[in-house]
Amino acid sequence: MRRGVSNLTSVGFSPPRKNVHSAHMDPETARPRGVDVWLISCEPSEELGSPADLLSVDERERADRFHRELDRNRFRVIHTAMRMILAQYLSVRPQEVSFSSAMGVKPALASQFRGAGIQFNLSHSSELALLAVAKGAMVGVDVEWINPEFPIDEIAERFFSAAEISVLNALTADERVDAFFSCWTRKEAYIKALGEGLFVPLDSFEVAFGSQRAAALVAARDNPDELSRWSMYELTVPKDYKAALVVEGSAHQLRQFRWSQHVQSR
Repeated sequence: MRRGVSNLTSVGFSPPRKNVHSAHMDPETARPRGVDVWLISCEPSEELGSPADLLSVDERERADRFHRELDRNRFRVIHTAMRMILAQYLSVRPQEVSFSSAMGVKPALASQFRGAGIQFNLSHSSELALLAVAKGAMVGVDVEWINPEFPIDEIAERFFSAAEISVLNALTADERVDAFFSCWTRKEAYIKALGEGLFVPLDSFEVAFGSQRAAALVAARDNPDELSRWSMYELTVPKDYKAALVVEGSAHQLRQFRWSQHVQSR
């Protein structure tokens, strides 16, 4: 077993015991015992009602900045789901969840919730979003739609390390697109876990990928101690997507849920 990597590298999304997104969430489910990852469908549902009802003024303004109605609606659904999920861990109403953010630093819960020790991270691509929730550990998650037309060689040349480019170039044409997005999501999840994405060059560290290699941070140019600090997991997501999770520490209990829109908030 590599340092910082547990034996849990790929886990599917299991059905929740109940409609576990709502105020009726099982209290046992609402207590993270390690890391919980929620898969959220971004498509609006009539059962959800108006997805803007629970959002803050700032969130509504951010949604309105999108040019396409599709993107506006997806933003509202994702952030409504995030509020409803986090509210259960905090034992508050979704409208009462508040956040703090600063330029170049990932969003966090506002100061009044810091005592709960809850860390979270959100990622969205096309029709899917993932929300990772952890107790007492920094966490980062990334999901990407596998776009076969994406300029993978150009992006890899700009952002991957020399070793990662070498791994990518050794693969067959059929393997390269899938491997690229495996590498990309693992690197993005690590950057997001650090919370300083604008300040850490993507080629300053390396991740394992390709040839069925388990997800792992294998090199960090400026701080070798990072290898033992973090655990990296590949997440099983629907076809045409790749996703990865990075969590501080090791030997985590990882649970995965699908968020349902069928039960309304209190």
